[in-house]
Amino acid sequence: MPEPQPTDADTHKPLPKAVEEWVEKKNKPGGDGNYAREADRVLITFIDWTPESVETVRDVSRRTMMRYAEYLHRRADARVADPDNKEGITGRTAQQYYALVRAFFTYCVKWGYREENPAEHKPAMEELPDASLGAESNRQQFWSPRERTAFIRYVDERAHDAISERGSDAVEETRDRALVYLFAYSGARSAELLRDPNDSRRTGITWADVDIEAGVIRVLGKSQTAGEEVQLPSQACPALERYRKILDPPTDEWPVFPTRHAPSLYKRARTKLGDRVDDLEAELEAEGPDVVLRRYEIAPPSITTETVRNIFRRLCEEGEIPVEGEHGYLKPHGARRGAGEALYRAEGSSAAQRALRHEDPSTTSKMYSHIEASEQAEVASDAFDKIDERTTTEDENG
Repeated sequence: MPEPQPTDADTHKPLPKAVEEWVEKKNKPGGDGNYAREADRVLITFIDWTPESVETVRDVSRRTMMRYAEYLHRRADARVADPDNKEGITGRTAQQYYALVRAFFTYCVKWGYREENPAEHKPAMEELPDASLGAESNRQQFWSPRERTAFIRYVDERAHDAISERGSDAVEETRDRALVYLFAYSGARSAELLRDPNDSRRTGITWADVDIEAGVIRVLGKSQTAGEEVQLPSQACPALERYRKILDPPTDEWPVFPTRHAPSLYKRARTKLGDRVDDLEAELEAEGPDVVLRRYEIAPPSITTETVRNIFRRLCEEGEIPVEGEHGYLKPHGARRGAGEALYRAEGSSAAQRALRHEDPSTTSKMYSHIEASEQAEVASDAFDKIDERTTTEDENG
């Protein structure tokens, strides 16, 4: 009996319908359903990612899969740049996502929905990140005391020179110094202090969130808890206070680190003032967006998590900061780990856990396991020295 040929409906199978069928077949009776649930989640995300022109199974081309692999690679790169980035994934996870999509298209070929599997296209698979990319490892950056001191010394000198030359116009240099001090000593995450383009709730801290007298900054925590308090040690306060004096924010609702990106400032002015100010364009042309926003007390956007990485990269290059290991510059998240390590060594695990606000103590212990191992080695060495010394004495007296 000849094998049934695919119908017209099969060759124009809607992508969502085919995914639904495949997931249903994978959801076997008696199984725990984990594979099916994960496949459903990944494939729905894949459908959402595809261009609007992709409607059927056959619309997914080899080029589509190459772009999908590139997209997964970018997400892995995002994790390397900022481990707290919610869009970031490890290279291994990227490969797992791609494998699920590839398995789905294998099913589509089997059932005649298309003739070949676009996900098995070798150039597409070559775009995937290495499995080790973004993985937790001992290569994670921790700002060492020497690196922190060198970085702070450079931004101190740079800000001092700028203030001497330009006075209250030294906004950029005092801002950069405040950023370095804040990251070096607070243990805060980038997305807690600055605007995260991927999360509309994370708009960056304002001056109303900073309580220098109490030594705290109130942030939207990792668990989406508003008003979570981050430590603000005294070492960071002078740089922050000097910067505020030069920035001269017109209101406490002004972001601590406002963007200087002109298109963003113009957009904010037009969005917030377009219906309120008759001669807005004339004012913008005559005075610029920063002056206009200040006049009407319309807060500009904060700089982003990506911006601070670019700032730190530039400062490390300009200041020729010696950076240990394979890292090209001192990354913001490395500052958080470095602050935690300093507390861990000086005050113990509990102090580091409180400062970094880890909900689970094991997270802190795992992060600084290299310290525990080193200290345990010292304890063991001392113990064996004592045992060996006692044994030798007993033998001599034997």
